[in-house]
Amino acid sequence: MPKTVYKDTRLYPVVLHREGDVWGYYNPDFGGGGAATYVDALAQAQDLLDSAIGAYSEGGEEPPLPTEPDDIDSDGGKVAWLPVIISNAAERVAITLPKSLLSQIDATTDNRSAFFTELARERLAQT
Repeated sequence: MPKTVYKDTRLYPVVLHREGDVWGYYNPDFGGGGAATYVDALAQAQDLLDSAIGAYSEGGEEPPLPTEPDDIDSDGGKVAWLPVIISNAAERVAITLPKSLLSQIDATTDNRSAFFTELARERLAQT
């Protein structure tokens, strides 16, 4: 049976607040951090959300729904809503490999995509 592909955009809240020279950002579902400027804080918060949601999608799990507006404790901070694309869609890429290496890979697997996906995940886990 073919895999069902889905794509959805959700808005996740991020609370931003200034503490001295640092802009803090916090998402109730995934945590937060700090940055030098408001714009940097928004960009880092977006990266945090994209990474967290991506981990769920890659693991085949449904990510948590965004926190409801009434459940957000902004503690005097500003609430921003950042878009995150929720998808399990794959993307085709082209790579160039030596024929001898490709032959060795083909001798160990009948699914090149799964081979490279697993290899990439292992490598990224080491960083």
